[in-house]
Amino acid sequence: MSSTTFIVSFVGQATPATIKNLAAITHENGGKWLVSKVNFLEDHVAAVIKVELPSENQAIVKRAFEDHTNLTVQITDTERHIHDQETIYHLRLDANDRAGIVNEITQYLDAQDIRILDMDCQRVFLAGGGGISSSLFTANIALKIPQAMKIADIANELEALSEDTRVILES
Repeated sequence: MSSTTFIVSFVGQATPATIKNLAAITHENGGKWLVSKVNFLEDHVAAVIKVELPSENQAIVKRAFEDHTNLTVQITDTERHIHDQETIYHLRLDANDRAGIVNEITQYLDAQDIRILDMDCQRVFLAGGGGISSSLFTANIALKIPQAMKIADIANELEALSEDTRVILES
């Protein structure tokens, strides 16, 4: 069975139920969302999703996205990216320390089926002039990613967790 991969981007009026319905249709047709970024602003949504599914079901799933009258949809076919399944990626994430940062990182990675092999977190207190102080959070992470994902996309998604987050790929 051959598979196809495409990126769908859309903007318009939608609810979380709309997204859940589109995910269900993808799943019912043997597909999965490899990478997804969905943002809600009031009753509007903007999303970019990378979909992989059996080639014979692509028309059904593409039509499901395109048939939503309140969404402006663009679909771009793309090649399936495959890397060596045994590759271990190392990255360093730096950000201003804040409550829940480890939870944010692990929830994102878990939601994308990314396996954390090792995660070493450190916090460094920075004392500034004028009584201003802060902490820097650093995480060194070793992980394995699904074959169809690119490590650069994961780094970009992690950086999107907050405007002060930086990710450095170490291997």
